Amino acid sequence: MIDLNNPAAFKDLDPKNVFGSTGMLFDQVEQIWKDAKTLSFPASYKDFDNIILCGMGGSAYSGYIIQSLFKNSLKIPLISNNDYDLPAFATKKSLIILSSYSGSTEESLACANQALEKGLTVTGITNGGKLAEFFKENSLPFLQFAAKNNPSGQPRLGTGYMAIGTIALLTKFNLLSVTDGEINKVVSELRQNRQNIQNKAVELSQKFVGYFPLIMSCGFLNGNAHVLRNQFNETSKTFAAFEDIPELNHHLMEGFKYPKDLKIKVLFLDSQFYNEKYKKRIALTEDVVSQNGIESEHLTPFGTTELSQSLSTLSFGGYITFYLGILYNEDPSLIPWVDYFKEKLAK
Repeated sequence: MIDLNNPAAFKDLDPKNVFGSTGMLFDQVEQIWKDAKTLSFPASYKDFDNIILCGMGGSAYSGYIIQSLFKNSLKIPLISNNDYDLPAFATKKSLIILSSYSGSTEESLACANQALEKGLTVTGITNGGKLAEFFKENSLPFLQFAAKNNPSGQPRLGTGYMAIGTIALLTKFNLLSVTDGEINKVVSELRQNRQNIQNKAVELSQKFVGYFPLIMSCGFLNGNAHVLRNQFNETSKTFAAFEDIPELNHHLMEGFKYPKDLKIKVLFLDSQFYNEKYKKRIALTEDVVSQNGIESEHLTPFGTTELSQSLSTLSFGGYITFYLGILYNEDPSLIPWVDYFKEKLAK
């Protein structure tokens, strides 16, 4: 078995340095928060009824995270729009956020043109590409970053840029209240715990070899469960799924019986910030899972705030799925079937 604690042992499997990008999450957070400080918006960018975040894949992660993490503080709805078309309820009181790391995502670009035709309030976040050109040609304010802390060049490894960048935008519009001190704490705790995160990720990745990960979460970490599912898919090249508590307790309890050779292993995302009802449900859910002959593991993110734990979970997800991909002898940067699909679709 490859020695996951020795980067030299898997260097040949990681020519694009996905490992390096995974370890730069806190640098991305620090950079994008600072970059956003320079932004200013017209006086018309206010008094919104809803937020529509248009993004796909890794560029949609921020929507899932914000919906869960700030459920109790975001006063207007945020909708993740993963499609070519804006929803019918989009009006001039909607804030359209176009999110595309590469700037070339066709679904997001289609929404950009629709928003422009309807005269809607538009902003966004991107590294460049056609989306950056769209903003510049139409004199629209947006957040552009230089991806200096993502040496792999893979959009899904730029989660710090996309997640914190979107949070920074919403803070600019007074839709969220996140302070410099809170971000500094996140960066400090990520740096402080990086080795501990890597060590735990090595341990967990080895336990999921040969199994389909089923991620279970509660409350503010539900968005992270969605992201982690995607990371297992793309980076580890493995099937995975996610379910949230308490919803799963109303149906999934009966879904473990067939087929008899179900190769599932559950990963519970834990937190001391969960309320007592969540904690009790996790314990009972694990009991049901165990009685159905299914093994489970627990992941408790580091951090002294919910925001810090959410980013810690992002870091854990990056490392766990990287190491699992390496254990499967896969280059974690490659996404051949996604590339094949896009190539065929473009013809």
